[in-house]
Amino acid sequence: MAAMTVRPRPGAAAIIIAAVVFGAAAAAAGGGDGGMVGVDGTQFVVEGGRTIYFSGFNAYWLMMMASDPARRAAVVAAFTQASARGLNLARTWAFSDGGDQPLQSSPGVYDEAMFQGMDFVIAEARRHGIYLLLCLTNNFDNFGGKRQYVRWARDAGHNLTADDDFFTSTVVKSYFKNHVKTVLTRVNTLTGVVYKDDPTIFAWELMNEPRCYADPTGAMVQAWVEEMAPYVKRVDGRHLVTPGLEGFYGDGEHESKELNPWGIYYGTNYVATHRAAGVDFATIHLYPDVWLWGSTADEQAAFFRNWTLSHIDATAAYLGMPLLVTEYGKFLWKEVGANKAQRNYFLDLVLDAIYASASRGGPLVGGAFWQLLLDDDIVAGMDSLRDGYEIILAEDSRAASIIGEHSEQLAALNGQDADVLCRRASSHRKTRLGNSLSCGGGGDTLELLLRMVLASIQATTIRKNVGLPNFLHFL
Repeated sequence: MAAMTVRPRPGAAAIIIAAVVFGAAAAAAGGGDGGMVGVDGTQFVVEGGRTIYFSGFNAYWLMMMASDPARRAAVVAAFTQASARGLNLARTWAFSDGGDQPLQSSPGVYDEAMFQGMDFVIAEARRHGIYLLLCLTNNFDNFGGKRQYVRWARDAGHNLTADDDFFTSTVVKSYFKNHVKTVLTRVNTLTGVVYKDDPTIFAWELMNEPRCYADPTGAMVQAWVEEMAPYVKRVDGRHLVTPGLEGFYGDGEHESKELNPWGIYYGTNYVATHRAAGVDFATIHLYPDVWLWGSTADEQAAFFRNWTLSHIDATAAYLGMPLLVTEYGKFLWKEVGANKAQRNYFLDLVLDAIYASASRGGPLVGGAFWQLLLDDDIVAGMDSLRDGYEIILAEDSRAASIIGEHSEQLAALNGQDADVLCRRASSHRKTRLGNSLSCGGGGDTLELLLRMVLASIQATTIRKNVGLPNFLHFL
């Protein structure tokens, strides 16, 4: 039996010291000062082939807030609080298609104030030592997304009948490519650096959570990614690219549809699509309570374990690239008094899984929680962005501590030689799925870790104190 890997908990003194030095350390190691991020096998690397791990957050609202100079304090505060907890990655929107606050009000027509808001976000991210994962459009209607692109084409006289025509319409794809080129070739008005040359930008994400009900097998999204990822690379040959998948399996080879929520198709192929030319790393999302709405806590716990382990193993065996959990969250039910404790259990489980993989050279090397918000006292209007998943670091000391400790542990892994790390992972264990053999697994260790963590939670006295029968709702 392999030795169990756990995420060590630093003492109080270490936490205090870390809070003091994290800002300076992050500025030295991230946000572009460490150089453009690349990929070496299942590891992210910076110049010199040294590894970098990501402890991150989502804040889709950054450009929107920064577009108004009077509200830019929200962006500064978010980055300041994040860097103080060692966070080194922010995932945010580089789009707003139509609507009340558009970046792109119509195809090829851009609002300069919104673009200058993104300029400010990038400049502040660099100043705080934080890399950016910038998403280029949305699968859903929020901030326009694929529906808005299809409406633009329909308004121009093209015979489109469904939102999923986004993936196949030649005219819609031309609109999207124009947006990609416009964003990637933008010259930052504050730094003078072209976006495609800015090492503060970690990677481009083609779409937030692409799904396609017109073709549940995943072939339609597959073809779109196979066209768009190389296009991004032609415009910008330096940055990494990822499709933005949630991790749903499809109908292709090596897919595991039975592990999907309720075992149904969502129109994507996890393995096949991440194998497309131009794709550099894989992503999954993690929302057991919402994806399995109405299921028991035991069922959600089993899903969490199987979902995480299957993607670690599939990524190691069939993809050989890094994996990030680019969204994970636990919905806060206001009427449940113990809900934050349950959410913190979920944070612990996700972050322990990430560390268990990262510390052994596995492919799961970071994540970003959904979502970081601020108190409304900092900038008016922040409360309107609450969605039940928000974490306000200044108000939630326990969540901030969990996240900060994880950041500290990942930071301690930074700077390793990627080749040596891969060989070390191989000496621990080879990951085998079907007939494939690859470096970077660690699945048996993670399986043991998660089983022990779940068993510990099931027996904890906190369950009795907050009335959680059978550790109900911890996920």
